[in-house]
Amino acid sequence: MRQHVIRIRVSEHERTNLSARAHARGISLSELLRWSGGGVRLPAAHFDQRQAGLLAELIGQLARIGSNLNQLTRAANSRRLVGHSDELSATIAEINVVRARVRELLV
Repeated sequence: MRQHVIRIRVSEHERTNLSARAHARGISLSELLRWSGGGVRLPAAHFDQRQAGLLAELIGQLARIGSNLNQLTRAANSRRLVGHSDELSATIAEINVVRARVRELLV
């Protein structure tokens, strides 16, 4: 029987994120925290077919955008496009972060 309470402080963003992760896996927030803290592998997130299809489509769109930005960055770096190479590189990095996060959601 569980008789001890552990209190932690989290920001609103952290609470929302943790609650969403628990909900997507069909477990309570308490279970998510116990399992995560205990090193137990969490169950996979549950997505209906529509949600999974949208996420997969989003990955494809981000890949195409990233490819276009990569071509623009190469042009900027080879001096065919002047003045935007840092911005383009930063945008590609941001897109890669989003793609990685979406992949995490699908696993």
